[in-house]
Amino acid sequence: MELKGGQVVEFLENQKFITCLVLSKKGNRYHCLTLHGKEVNVARNRFIHVSPNAIAPDNRSDTLRQLRNIFGERARLASEINIKELWELTYEEKEVWQPRELAELAFSGPVSTDHEAALIRAVIDDHTYFKFRDGAIHAMTPIVVDKLLAQRRREAERLQKLMAGGRWLENLWGDEKNPIQVEDEEKDYWVRAIKDVCIKGDESPFYQEVNVLFRQAGLAGKFSPFDTMVKAGIWKEDENLEILRHEIETQFPPEVVAEAWELSQEAEEEIFEHGRQDLTDLDIFTIDSSESRDLDDAISFERIPTGFEIGIHITDIGLKIRPGTPLFMNAVSRATTIYLPEQQVPMLPEVLSHEAWSLHEGELRRALSFMVTVDASGNILASEIIPSVVRVTRRLTYQDVDTAIELKEKWADMHRICKARQAIRISKGALPLPIPELNISVDEEGRVSVSLVTPGPARFLVAEAMILANQVAAEFLKNNEIPGLFRSQPPPRDSIISGHETALLPNIRQRRLISRGLLSTEAAPHAGLGLPMYTTVTSPLRRALDLIVQQQISSYLLFGKPLHTEEDVEKVLPWLKQGLSSAAKVNQGTFRYWLIKYFRARKSETLKAWVIELSTKRLTAVLQNTLTTFDLPIPSGMEVRQDQEILVKVREAKPRENILRFGWAEH
Repeated sequence: MELKGGQVVEFLENQKFITCLVLSKKGNRYHCLTLHGKEVNVARNRFIHVSPNAIAPDNRSDTLRQLRNIFGERARLASEINIKELWELTYEEKEVWQPRELAELAFSGPVSTDHEAALIRAVIDDHTYFKFRDGAIHAMTPIVVDKLLAQRRREAERLQKLMAGGRWLENLWGDEKNPIQVEDEEKDYWVRAIKDVCIKGDESPFYQEVNVLFRQAGLAGKFSPFDTMVKAGIWKEDENLEILRHEIETQFPPEVVAEAWELSQEAEEEIFEHGRQDLTDLDIFTIDSSESRDLDDAISFERIPTGFEIGIHITDIGLKIRPGTPLFMNAVSRATTIYLPEQQVPMLPEVLSHEAWSLHEGELRRALSFMVTVDASGNILASEIIPSVVRVTRRLTYQDVDTAIELKEKWADMHRICKARQAIRISKGALPLPIPELNISVDEEGRVSVSLVTPGPARFLVAEAMILANQVAAEFLKNNEIPGLFRSQPPPRDSIISGHETALLPNIRQRRLISRGLLSTEAAPHAGLGLPMYTTVTSPLRRALDLIVQQQISSYLLFGKPLHTEEDVEKVLPWLKQGLSSAAKVNQGTFRYWLIKYFRARKSETLKAWVIELSTKRLTAVLQNTLTTFDLPIPSGMEVRQDQEILVKVREAKPRENILRFGWAEH
C-alpha cells in the first residue's frame, strides 16, 4: 500500500529509533524528514511502524516539534511496558500477534497508534521474549528464552570482567596516584587468561577476549600481554616460556618429595643386601666437571695379565624406585633432567640425585658395575655386569685427568685404549663428529656469555667408557631376552667423510646429513656409533630410560627375572618419547632465546663465518664464534666458494619472536 505525504513512520538506524514524516515518494523510496531535521530516502521495507493518519503541520519548525513530541511520547509509553509479564501472559495462547493485539493487553484504556509503536519499540529493545518480524510480533518459546537469558548473563559477566580488567591495566600502566579498586578474583582471572595467551598464542581459549581487553586499554602491541606480566612482577623479563609451553614441572609434587625423603634415610648396613659383591677395595674415581652434583657414574682401570680391566660403576638406584609409585611415575613423565643456561630441572628430587644416591667420595653406594676386559688394541675379551657395593676413592675433575694424560700417568693408558675402542667403531662405520659444543651461561643480571668448548682427553675417555658400558648392557638384554629399550640410528642420508676426519667444516657438513635417532623395544644397529645394538644405562639419576634399563638388569641379576614385562616396557615407551620430545624442544627453544639475546647486543660487530653450502642464489654459512648456521642471498656478480671466510653482521635479533637474521658486512 502506497504511503502518502504527512504520514508518520519509524525505522531503525544503527540500532536507534528514528521518527520521521513522509514528504513524497521518489522512485522505490520515500523521501522523509526526520525529527532531527534531516531529509532522507528510505525503502518501504525498512519501516517498522506506519501511522495510518497523516498530520498537517503549518511549517517545518512545527513539523519537527510534533515529531519530537511523538518520539518522546512513544519512548515514555515503551518504558511503562513490562515485557516479561506480557510474555508470561501470552506465550501459551499463540505464537504470532499483531502489535495492536499486544498493545491492548499491555495498556489499560484506549490504544492509539503511539501505543502500537511503543510496543514495537519495547519488543525490539528487549529482544528476548518476543521477536518483531515482517510487521508481526512472535512469542519465543520458554527454551529459547532460557537460552537467550543465559547468553545475556554470560555477556553481562564478560562485560564486567572486561571493565575490571581494564581498571587493572589502567592501575598497572597508568600514573594514577589513586588506583581504582579491583577485586582479587577479577585480577586473578585476567592473570590466568593473559598467561595462557602468552604461552599458547592464538590456540588459547582466552585469545579473543585478551585481545579485546588490550585493544580497549590502548595496549595493542604484540608483546603487551607478556610485558604486562613482567610489569605486574609475575614474570621476569627473561621468563622461560618454553618450560610453561611444554608444561614442564619445575617443582615436585608433595607425595614425590615425601617418598624421596623416606628413601634417602637408608642406613649404610642396608646397602650390603644379598647378592651384591663388595667392590670397595677397588680404586674408583668419578670424573666430571667441578660444578656437577648428580654423580651417577665412576670408573676404575687396572692392568691385568691378559690386558686391562675397565670398570664402569653406575649408581644402582633402580630397584629402590618401585614401579607405580609417585616417584617412578613422575620420573617417567619428566623423562630426563633438563640443563638450561639459567636453571636446571631435575628428573629426581635433589635429596636423591645430588645427595643420597650420588657417588660421593668416601661414601658407600650400591652400584651396577660393568667389568670389561680388553687387550692392548681395545678388543673386548670378556665382560661381566655385577650388582655391587662401591666406595669412590676420589673425585676428579676433567682438568685433573687431562693433566694426568698429558703427563702420561695413570689415565694415559686408558685414554689410549679408548682411542683404540673408537677406532674399532670407526672401522664399522661410526662417525664421531668432533665438533666443539656451544656453551651458553647467564649471570644473575641476565647477561649472556657464549663460548665453544672442545672436549679434552678426559671428556673423551669418559664418553668412550660410557659407550662401552651401554654396549655391554644392550648385548646383555639381547642375549638374555630381557625386555628393554634400545637406541638406534639409521645410516646418514649421505656419507661425505669417514669417521677419521677431524677437520671442522667437513664434520659440520656431515652432521647436517645424519639420520634421526630412534628409541624402541627392538635392538637395531646404531650407525653413528658403529654398533650392532645400543642402549643407555649410565645415567639413571638423569634419564628415565637409563633407570628402566638398570631396573631390568639389576632385577635379572639379583632375582633371576626382569622387573618389567614386555608389555610394561611397551606401555612406558610413549611416555618416555613424549617427555624426551618436550625436553628437547625446551632445550632448543631456550638455548635459541639466549643465543639471539647474545647477538642482539652485538649488532654493531663484524662477525666471521665460513661458507659450508652453496646453491645458485643462496649460501649457508656457519659463524666461527658460535657455529650458528644461517642462510644468505648471494649478491649479483659475487663469486663465493665453499669454505670461504666471509664477514657478516646481525641484521635482526628478536629473542621473543625467535628471529635471528644476518647480512653481509661489506654490502
